[in-house]
Amino acid sequence: MKLYSVGLVTDDEKSLELASVIAKSGFTVSMYMTEFDTLTAEEQNTFMNDCAAISVNVCPDRESFLLSLESPKKIFLFSSSADFNSRYLNSLLNDLAADDVLANLCDMNYIEAGEIVEAQKKRGVFYLPTGFPRGKFTIDSGISIMPGGYYEGYEKFRPVFSEIASRDIEGFVCCPYIGPAGSGQYVKMVINGLEYALLEIDSEMISLIRSFCTDDEDDMIGILSEINSTESESFFLEMFTDIYSRYDADTGLPITSIVSDRVEYGRSVVWLCNEGMNLGIPMSIISSALELRFLSSVKNERIASSKMIGEFDIQKVPEPNRRLFIERLRKAAYLSGICAFAQCFGLLRRASEKYNWDLDLLAISRTMQVNSYTRSRCLNRVIDAFDRNLKLLNLFTDPYFQKCASSYSSSLRYIISSGISSGIAMPAMSAALQYLDQYRAADLNSGIIQLSRDYINGVGFQRIDRSGLYNANWGDQERLLQQKLLSN
Repeated sequence: MKLYSVGLVTDDEKSLELASVIAKSGFTVSMYMTEFDTLTAEEQNTFMNDCAAISVNVCPDRESFLLSLESPKKIFLFSSSADFNSRYLNSLLNDLAADDVLANLCDMNYIEAGEIVEAQKKRGVFYLPTGFPRGKFTIDSGISIMPGGYYEGYEKFRPVFSEIASRDIEGFVCCPYIGPAGSGQYVKMVINGLEYALLEIDSEMISLIRSFCTDDEDDMIGILSEINSTESESFFLEMFTDIYSRYDADTGLPITSIVSDRVEYGRSVVWLCNEGMNLGIPMSIISSALELRFLSSVKNERIASSKMIGEFDIQKVPEPNRRLFIERLRKAAYLSGICAFAQCFGLLRRASEKYNWDLDLLAISRTMQVNSYTRSRCLNRVIDAFDRNLKLLNLFTDPYFQKCASSYSSSLRYIISSGISSGIAMPAMSAALQYLDQYRAADLNSGIIQLSRDYINGVGFQRIDRSGLYNANWGDQERLLQQKLLSN
């Protein structure tokens, strides 16, 4: 019986692309398609032929699949289904033996992932919860992957990772070991949130172009294409430009004119926002993007309340001023995106310290740039910043991003003012400006909040002229506050 070097358990249509990359990288592949029995006879035949064309073995059940693999086994788990882990992960792990390695490319909560890592290590099984910034799978592009778990397990799987992984122009192999426990899934959680933020920022930019400049699809294509030729270049802008060129086959209408405004959301971004609160790191831009998706689901309520305030008379920007307006808008969106990057990498740095993960932010940013939806010129600047200083506390402490904040903040203020005065929702850009203004403030208006907490609960406050935590006698009628030192 022929034994195969790499296994793949999946229910995902894109599994053939992944299997093809693995097979063309020099490995023999055996696949267990969990939904094979649900396919029609014709679909099964087509699937089998497609697998045969790329020299991938297909097994009808888990038992024959496990028997088809070399020992120790090296298996990928891959699916876009939210419940795939709950349906298949535990049973598959239970069938593995000492020294077997399972790399899970499915999203899952990083805490749960870390618990599984430890439980399986006691059995001698290596579980690698692996962040998977998805892009197009081809042998030329490779795959960007972010494995976590025990380093020993990573080393066992490294020959496969390194052969199928993407490479950047400098030869960096996009499969760095992220760290212990669920750190690989943690990084993927952050990437998911960053994608939400960047998508929302770009959609707000498009909304403002449509409101103030043009409703014409061809004009939109030209404007987006021009913006994408600047430092704002990104996969998302490229994607939006392409979307605006597409038409509905049934009606002949632009696809953008018939799409519903309801947008689903994933649990990983909810986890991310909660994690920001747990670690005391602002995730306001991502939170605003997530909350917009919450509101998108209450369509009937929004329709009913749409006349609550009344209509706004939005005046188009005069033609001679349109180019200047669009450039201001581009700068506003670009700076908002930088703020989103700053929040995300700020969380990664805090998590690295909190959980003793020793995350390599330069390696993570380089992996995010290749064959990933977050790829952009801005991310190149992030890579440059960490290359200059791996211990960078915040992106806005880097000279390039400082310059952007100084040069582009006036455009962000102008655009937000224009949008808000016209009744246009701009949650992500507004959150970005608020974050920027608070981060650059030498003094915040929060001192009075310190005093109020001591006034109500006696928890103390700090002074600017001496160290320590003080409690005041607020009940004194002379109104001269005596204070006692609570702690140094």
